[in-house]
This record gives sequence, C-alpha cells and structure tokens, in this order.
Amino acid sequence: MSDKTTVTSNLHGRTTDVRGRYSIGGPGFEILSDGSVRSGGPGEEASSLDLLVASLVSCALNAFRYDFVEDGQPERQVEIFARIERKVEGDYLGTLIMECFIDGADHVTADQLVAEYKKRCRIYNALKDSLPVVFVPHTTGALR
Repeated sequence: MSDKTTVTSNLHGRTTDVRGRYSIGGPGFEILSDGSVRSGGPGEEASSLDLLVASLVSCALNAFRYDFVEDGQPERQVEIFARIERKVEGDYLGTLIMECFIDGADHVTADQLVAEYKKRCRIYNALKDSLPVVFVPHTTGALR
C-alpha cells in the first residue's frame, strides 16, 4: 500500500487594505474576492459563492470542449451561463442552473457530455448533495 500524496492546489490568501476584500493567489495568478455585504464585505469582487460556481463552470467548459470529439476534429466552442437560484428565506446554497451552449453537438451528445461531466468532475461530486446542479444544454451552430 502506498501513502503517496500529491498537492493538487496550492493557494495563498491574505487580507487587503479594503475591509472585507481578500487576495487569493497561486503560481501565476491572483484573484480578488469580497466577503458578502451581509457579512460586512464590499460585495464588488467575486464572492466565495461566485468562486465555487466558477470552479464548476471551469470543469464543464474543460469537459465539453473536447469530450467525444473524434481525433483530428477541432475542439468545440462552449459557452455557459450559470446562476444560483434560492428562496429569499433560509441559509441553504440553492440550486445552480447551468445554461450550456455547446457548438457542434446534437442533443444526444450534449446529454452524454453532461453525464460524463457528472461522472468525472470531482468538485461536482463533492458538492452535488449540498448544491444541486441543473444542466440546460443547448446545441448551437458556430459560437463566436
């Protein structure tokens, strides 16, 4: 049995001069994030919920662009609009709605892409019980 581990994410976070604003960075990038207005943050930069949703969108973009594309064919163009919907009362996360525009995929392929994403995305699988995700795939002609 092997006890080997690997570091798959290595970030650094720090406060900034703006109350409730944080700098989060890793090798080669920096992101500003604000606490919610409810918690005293300015609410102008990406919130922690925005960053969580962005990670799910990024995984989907990565999967949808090339899964089931035959060798030698160009990667698909994909565009996703994501939003969280929740009732005003309550402290639950809500439901993530992902409108997925997938170039060059028919409805069967779009459904296969969603199924494959659900199977392979570790972030989705870690969150799916706390943050239900509804995929609304749209097949399109060439995206810009």
